[in-house]
Amino acid sequence: MPRVRFNPLTLLHYWVVIIIVTGMGFPLVWMLYSSLKTNREISRSILALPKAFRWQHFVEAWVEGHLGRLYINSLIVTGVSVMLIVVLSSLAAYAFARLKFRGRDTLYYIFLIGLLLPSQAVIIPLFILLRDLNLLNTWWALILPYSSWSLALTIYLLKSFYLTLPQELEDAARMDGAGLFQIFYLIMLPLVRPAMVTIIILNLVGLWNELLFSLLFIRDDVLRTLPAGLLSFYGYHNVDYRLVFSALSITTVPILIIYFFFQKQVIAGLTVGSIER
Repeated sequence: MPRVRFNPLTLLHYWVVIIIVTGMGFPLVWMLYSSLKTNREISRSILALPKAFRWQHFVEAWVEGHLGRLYINSLIVTGVSVMLIVVLSSLAAYAFARLKFRGRDTLYYIFLIGLLLPSQAVIIPLFILLRDLNLLNTWWALILPYSSWSLALTIYLLKSFYLTLPQELEDAARMDGAGLFQIFYLIMLPLVRPAMVTIIILNLVGLWNELLFSLLFIRDDVLRTLPAGLLSFYGYHNVDYRLVFSALSITTVPILIIYFFFQKQVIAGLTVGSIER
């Protein structure tokens, strides 16, 4: 049998990966088993394991926090926003990557400003705009800012992916009599499916956990999404930590499972179109 050479650098890489994974995964594991503890156990020892598995905490958190209603609100707002992002960004990225028109580069760089501008910088003008449009305290007060704010990154990723596709595909389709929309819908769009999965997962995770807009633009508890609705578990004088951890687990674990199953597609979409011509 061939002798295995010991490489200290490889061993160091493994240890670095183990440390990073442990540091990032421990808060999630701690949140999960803390949801099974009582408030006395949590206050007595934060890191200790629960003495008994109290699964009824999840049922109590679901009922008292009205998580079913919050889930529906988040699904509607996030689903509509992601759908608008995919449709608008796929069309805009194709135009920036494949079409030639006056002011194309200038308009593209204007979109990229959204990558540099934090949302907190425009929260007051955005609030005034939504107030004047009578959209405050409606789902559109979240859907429109969510979909428009995410266009910068998604257009950038999709444009980079479009540029990796060979020009000969479009030339052959034009010779066969295909129009512009047919080329986009029947040829180019199926080829960018890995990038589509990437932007869907990234925007789904980001919008599902967004708190600032949902907290400021929605006043009615019936219309709140999950991140803002979870604040109802925090009282002025005391906090029921067992229900807080249970509600956080119910909210966080499903989106992590989705990301886990689609992580290969996300990585493929980010790496294939990462080099822009």
